[in-house]
Amino acid sequence: MRNFYIIFVGLMCLAPLSAVAGAIVAAKDSPVAVASVDDAKKVFLGRETSSGGKTLTLIYQKNASVRGDFESKVLGKTGADLAAYWTKLIFSGKATAPTEVADDAAVKAKLKGNPGAIGYISDAAVDDSVKVLLKY
Repeated sequence: MRNFYIIFVGLMCLAPLSAVAGAIVAAKDSPVAVASVDDAKKVFLGRETSSGGKTLTLIYQKNASVRGDFESKVLGKTGADLAAYWTKLIFSGKATAPTEVADDAAVKAKLKGNPGAIGYISDAAVDDSVKVLLKY
């Protein structure tokens, strides 16, 4: 029984409690703020259109693994569900389509010089060129 307990505790120490997949980011000097996953969901689903006195520009990326993690962990939607959601908003005139870019580097490039832009990148791509608003 004691051996079982030691093995169990050892395995629990090895298992990560929660892995960070990515970060929601803005330009380094941006006044944009996102305090929680719920706030991020409102922003990235077009329900919140301004923050910090700035009109928000949404930047989605096409990188499948980064986008998939973001969609599941933050938005709680699949790619197909999200596409249908945005199509409905766009054709009803309630929103404009988010900007789509290729990868982490392209997101960071779009953020530069645009204080109202907000996007997401992989955790490995986070550096001092961006302001991290929320890790997910």
